[in-house]
Amino acid sequence: MGAVEYVGETDTIRIVTETRDGRELITPIWGVVVDGVPYIRNGYGEKSKWYARAWRSGRVAFADGSARYPATIERVDDATELDRVDTAYTAKYRGQEPGVTDVNAPAVRAYTLRVIPV
Repeated sequence: MGAVEYVGETDTIRIVTETRDGRELITPIWGVVVDGVPYIRNGYGEKSKWYARAWRSGRVAFADGSARYPATIERVDDATELDRVDTAYTAKYRGQEPGVTDVNAPAVRAYTLRVIPV
């Protein structure tokens, strides 16, 4: 299994980010895959610590037990791509309200990251 399969097949994924002093922190988040590309989204805006750490370093990993799936990230700005990510979140997390509504809120779309496995 790799990052794409992990994000696509796991309900609550575990993202690994690094602190400034090099410690790893693991945070449970949601993620989706659209046409073979994983995406993650931060529902708490700039206040989210995991998002700030990820954005600062440009790197994340996903933890599946002892396995780690490293990746880089980039922000998504394309409206059509963001619409497809919204649809994927709605489909994957259907019935998990209010989380689905929150993760698809217009203000949250600005915090969508494309995951590039390394």
